[in-house]
Amino acid sequence: MTPHNWWSHEEVGHTDEAKKEMISLFRANGVFDTPKPERLIKRVLDLATEPGDLVVDSFLGSGTTAAVAHKMARRWIGVEVGEHAVSHCVPRLKKVLEGKDSAGITEAVGWKGGGGFRFYKLAPSLLEKDKWGNWVVSKQYN
Repeated sequence: MTPHNWWSHEEVGHTDEAKKEMISLFRANGVFDTPKPERLIKRVLDLATEPGDLVVDSFLGSGTTAAVAHKMARRWIGVEVGEHAVSHCVPRLKKVLEGKDSAGITEAVGWKGGGGFRFYKLAPSLLEKDKWGNWVVSKQYN
């Protein structure tokens, strides 16, 4: 079915706006190629969640979804396997908690800071392939 809704960039932002949000947080050298504007994520979370709901982002990237969910009083879980977890997500979310993130939806939702998060580093994979290509328990765990 053809979609009948259109969210204009005036309503939900655009990548140029999102890049400016990123520059305000990380300077020009920390900007992703295709960041999502906080207003777009806010629109999605407004439609799909209520305060207190759990939002999961398994490709956290720069942490936009977690930042917006936090500002909107949603609980969140973010997973990032790249170095972005340390270089982008943690610093961004610390700024959100400290009320030092003035970009994006901060003013629209009246965000002043607060809350917290836990950061976990996952262990190496439990499984590995043996010399015949069979999955076995990794020697690290034996």
